[in-house]
Amino acid sequence: MIFKKEVYLTRDMNEYNRAKDVLVNKGIEYTSKSNPMTNPGRSHGTPFIDASAAYEYHLFVASKDKERAEQALKMAGVK
Repeated sequence: MIFKKEVYLTRDMNEYNRAKDVLVNKGIEYTSKSNPMTNPGRSHGTPFIDASAAYEYHLFVASKDKERAEQALKMAGVK
């Protein structure tokens, strides 16, 4: 997937998994990326950072599928 567009961003892992399921059920290929908001020391904990919001989860689809993916996520109540 060379030309990809971001269709979803969340810090909630449950919503991220729900969004992935929607895309799979609609037959839409995706790639994902997660990155810690608090990279250094994440495994040791970071004061004043809620662990459930410590990561950002991104979902990307091919440019040709962007509109279809956004509509599927919206219809499923994910976005």
